[in-house]
Amino acid sequence: MQSKSAALRRRVRRAVMRHRPLLVAALLAAALVAAVAAARPPAGPAEPVAVAERDLASGQVLTADDVTAVEMDPELIPAGAYSPADAPLGRVVAGPVRRGEPITDVTVVGPGLAAGLPASHVLTTVSVRTAADTLVRSGDVVRVVATDPREATSEVVSHAATVVVVPETDPSMRAEVGVTTVVLGVPEDEALVLTAASTAQVLDLLVPAPGSD
Repeated sequence: MQSKSAALRRRVRRAVMRHRPLLVAALLAAALVAAVAAARPPAGPAEPVAVAERDLASGQVLTADDVTAVEMDPELIPAGAYSPADAPLGRVVAGPVRRGEPITDVTVVGPGLAAGLPASHVLTTVSVRTAADTLVRSGDVVRVVATDPREATSEVVSHAATVVVVPETDPSMRAEVGVTTVVLGVPEDEALVLTAASTAQVLDLLVPAPGSD
């Protein structure tokens, strides 16, 4: 009986020695996980955040039906996010927003968008030919060209305008009117030139090739 017990102990010992590296690695991994868990600060209480209830298109007006509330870890809430009670209802959506995306100050047209521009820049709205707005999206840097139909001449009136908002418009209205309004970020002196040009000239947007001046 004792010989059988001794033999069993020897087999167990040999098995332990054979798998010792794996056992040591497993124990080290468990110790590391425990250390990381102990060092991680406890998550704070979740906070309600206003998020998009559905996909939102640029240019549409934000309504109560477009916004819902979700609870988020405070560490994951993006800067400029709105609480459900402070959602910017009635403001214009600056660019496409996916369902579930938090609503922030740069989601809608307003001071939050201007804050992302250089200090010398301002936001301005201009009317361009409807074909021009299909070439661009929010964030593109473009040139604005003014054409005088009477003189058949064109000139660049803004060399580096940032496209901020390209509203989506009804196709039938686009065909009837022939122009659409876009929001641009430009140097303040160029904004005055654009305003003057838009009263008597036709504006188009040019998209420079990557790396061009």
